[in-house]
Amino acid sequence: MPRNPDHRGATKEEFERFQRERPILLRSVATQLECWRYLCTLPDCRRAQACVGPGGEHCAHTFLRTCFSDKERATLKEALGLRLAGLSADAAWEEAERRVAWHEGRIEAVGMPPG
Repeated sequence: MPRNPDHRGATKEEFERFQRERPILLRSVATQLECWRYLCTLPDCRRAQACVGPGGEHCAHTFLRTCFSDKERATLKEALGLRLAGLSADAAWEEAERRVAWHEGRIEAVGMPPG
């Protein structure tokens, strides 16, 4: 079956399967990290001692927002993109750190607007 450019190279069936599996994966990661214990505000998650939030995204997103700085989140996002492009894990992380540092340098060169 031909690839669909609207789904980043996945067929429609692959994309739909990923959309169904995504909440399950996010819940699993959030449960393994025990986000329900320290971060989650949903009583159902604390009661179940697992992520049971709608869509599986609540606990995982709370974890990412709470436990990582903006720079760390940007580096992680960049590294994941580079891994998908075929770089090794170490090379992707090093390149991501370099790109984020370059971007930060550009922001500092422009300066912050008066506030």
